[in-house]
Amino acid sequence: MALSAGIMLLSGCAMGPDYQRPELDIPDQFHNELQQTDGQNVGLRHWRDFYLDPDLQVLIEHALDQNLDIEGVRSRLIAARAGVTVTDAALFPAIGLEVDGERALDSALTNTDPIKEDTFYVAGTVSWELDLWGANRRRSEAEFANFLSSQEALNLATISLISDVASCYYEWLDIEQRYQISLNTVDLRKKERDLARLRKQNGVISGLQVRQAEVEYQSARVTLPDLDYERSEKANQLRILLGEFKYPLSPKTEAELKADSALFPDSFAVGIPSQMLSQRPDVKSAEQALVAANANVGVAKTAFFPKFTISGSYGSESEDLSDIFDSQGVTWALLGGITAPIFNAGSISAQYDIAREDAKQAMLSYRSTVLGAYFEVNDAMNSFRRSELAIEAQKELVVASTEYTRLATLRYRNGVSSSLDLMDAQRSLFSAELTLSLVKRDRLLSMITLYRALGGGVLTSDEMKAELEKTSGNEQAEG
Repeated sequence: MALSAGIMLLSGCAMGPDYQRPELDIPDQFHNELQQTDGQNVGLRHWRDFYLDPDLQVLIEHALDQNLDIEGVRSRLIAARAGVTVTDAALFPAIGLEVDGERALDSALTNTDPIKEDTFYVAGTVSWELDLWGANRRRSEAEFANFLSSQEALNLATISLISDVASCYYEWLDIEQRYQISLNTVDLRKKERDLARLRKQNGVISGLQVRQAEVEYQSARVTLPDLDYERSEKANQLRILLGEFKYPLSPKTEAELKADSALFPDSFAVGIPSQMLSQRPDVKSAEQALVAANANVGVAKTAFFPKFTISGSYGSESEDLSDIFDSQGVTWALLGGITAPIFNAGSISAQYDIAREDAKQAMLSYRSTVLGAYFEVNDAMNSFRRSELAIEAQKELVVASTEYTRLATLRYRNGVSSSLDLMDAQRSLFSAELTLSLVKRDRLLSMITLYRALGGGVLTSDEMKAELEKTSGNEQAEG
């Protein structure tokens, strides 16, 4: 009883330090004017509640089903879960079955009456390494942390894919809009050039003004080839994310491109910095790597101590296979073993030092990840704030340029001002409209970046469960 109690007591402890989340001196607030609360923030919203454009929602849904890179991450998650099963198996006895059959015949040179002898043997076997120092439990702890890290890798890949699809989609729409603006400008300047030619024929203007109109027309035309290439290139990038060679992409109409429909929530709050620890997959993955490294310190420490193993077998032996289970030839064996290190030229100590340094490196990596995440969120908030200010100023510039062009056109047609004034006004409007499209794109991208930086788009617990069930279904189908 005393021996059993001692074994139970020893099996309840494990070598090495138990994991404790390190203290981090994280600021209470981000350095920005956006609303920051410790309640619900935009990073906790499901991506469907953040990306409100129904066309974009269809693309994201398709990408999540078909993207090839995310399929690779799912495959690694399957392997990580199988690794947990392999590691946990060492915590339990291994039970097996041993069956032997032998037929022997003595040599006639040494035996005047050789006979055939049959021997059949069947026995159940069991072997178990007593985890007195907690080596297997620490390995199980480390492997489970790796599995959780794989889950966060899937979350990180999901966040990246969603934001990449959204960014690529809005960049493509921006190029389409600038291409349409250029087409409209080319058409307008062609009319202005033709009008200038007609006015010269009637002696109203000189050839210099016709050449000026021609220059403005060609200056607008020269933007079209590059924009046409860019929109094709961006569409191809989007198809790569969607995992298809020929996904049909339909550009929006001019009215739809210019419409300021609700693409994102009207208002939102940004969480406090400490929420990053439970929201961002890269931070959570770095912490799980720290958990695994901490557990491996315990594994390395157990190598200094002896290992205890128990193995046994119980079965029967018979000369006839038909009565093997009724035979009186019962056989059994019980073996206990101890292996202990005596001399290894410092190998065990070196391995322990390596494990401790690995844990130190994991700690530094975790702190670095948190630090980088904090400033990434801070930069995303600053970028969003800058885009908000820029878009308002650019809209006012477009309004002013439009009015300037309208008045310049009237004055030119009434002969009050020269064609130079009109061309200057048109050039300013063209530039302002192109810049407004870029500023709108930057605002959309800043929203996407902020949502991504806050950990927005992670799988819900039900979605993660569905992913694991999906992988189980794939394993069974392949089996």
